[in-house]
Amino acid sequence: MCLRNGKLIGQSSVLEAGIAINDGKIAAISKGPLLPEADRNIDVDGSILLPGIIDTHVHFRDPGLTHKEDFSTGSMAAAAGGVTTVCDMPNTSPATDSLKRFMEKKKIGEEKSYVDFGLHAMLTDAVEEGIKTIDSGAVSLKLYPEICDDEVISNLRRENLMVTVHPEDPSLLEEKEIWRGAEDFIRSRPSKAEISEVIRILSLVSRPNLHFCHVSTERSLKYVVRGKSRRKLSCEVTPHHILLDRSTLRESGAIAKTYPPLRSERDRLALLKGLESGSIDIVATDHAPHTLKEKSEGLKEAPPGIAGVETSLPLLFTLVRKGKLSLHRLVEAMCTYPGRIFGLRNELGVQKGILSPGADADIVAVDPNRRWEIKGKNLHGKTKFSPFENKEVIGKPFLTLVRGKIVFEEGEIVGRRGHGKFVARNTQAGSIDD
Repeated sequence: MCLRNGKLIGQSSVLEAGIAINDGKIAAISKGPLLPEADRNIDVDGSILLPGIIDTHVHFRDPGLTHKEDFSTGSMAAAAGGVTTVCDMPNTSPATDSLKRFMEKKKIGEEKSYVDFGLHAMLTDAVEEGIKTIDSGAVSLKLYPEICDDEVISNLRRENLMVTVHPEDPSLLEEKEIWRGAEDFIRSRPSKAEISEVIRILSLVSRPNLHFCHVSTERSLKYVVRGKSRRKLSCEVTPHHILLDRSTLRESGAIAKTYPPLRSERDRLALLKGLESGSIDIVATDHAPHTLKEKSEGLKEAPPGIAGVETSLPLLFTLVRKGKLSLHRLVEAMCTYPGRIFGLRNELGVQKGILSPGADADIVAVDPNRRWEIKGKNLHGKTKFSPFENKEVIGKPFLTLVRGKIVFEEGEIVGRRGHGKFVARNTQAGSIDD
């Protein structure tokens, strides 16, 4: 196959070129006349060709919570959003906290997923089980502070280990019996809880690589940046934390309820600035679907989470079109750095998230001028609502390839359930300094 007449993003320029694909790999990147003959040619008519988006923080709810989402519907939503690789979090039912459960989830993904996938495992006091999952390819051990003792955390010694952290100090969370709306929710999960946990984990964990999930405050980001000067450290931001603030929570209620909560406008702007400057390494959605019935139970009772795997690329591309983010930085934060930080490579050792000969042909074509509105009813996952409902975005993914196979084309899922392949963490990779 050849994708012809595309535009590829370099560090400082846009290259007009096409991509030749053979046996699921990129065979060549070149100007149109120099591309080889192909069995199938697709003219993308000047559209932008990006490496497939890598979302390293999704909750596909499989197993046990599949009324909210499963690996099939979640990966269809991913494909429709130009996401070609996901990494699923371990807080399913049962939790992915042992080698047995890790292998069971891997089998589920292999049977159901339309896109490639990695798996996080849960860090518990039974550290030996966690290490077994790492040796079997888990991309990280996920630390939920309320689950794991400090002694376990401080005794982690393996240098090639990746620990991902949910940074909220449980001792500073203030759940109240009587709520008076959004303000009580905001106070129940204060900024100081995130700041405190970032500081605490930085003091406890010395040798493994650390990755802080969904950083949401200006001050916690400052501590992360300071920590980077001394060790291997990375962090992520969600689209909702750089695009929405507390006013959305007040207006939309439980639809916009998430942990950590939406923050102040000052925090939002600081996070956007951190993403553009590179202080924030990657964008990850924390895709956390729920049913409308669950979200209709009121702000106090509704579960936290926003479904975002399908809308992340259009939302970020809109920032590019509005001059608030460079296209090069979008590619770094959504493609290159996620693959590098989490050690996602193909069987040839070539990193995912790049367009280069030998790399997996994970590619998304984006119409850079298409204006459209996000509508929950049109999303491909089980969650048919969004805090971004009716938001106009610029840039439409219309073609998604996973290892050379078209899985999404012109609004339709055309891939095969089970095409997705498990991607083990390559422990020789994993640093943006590689």
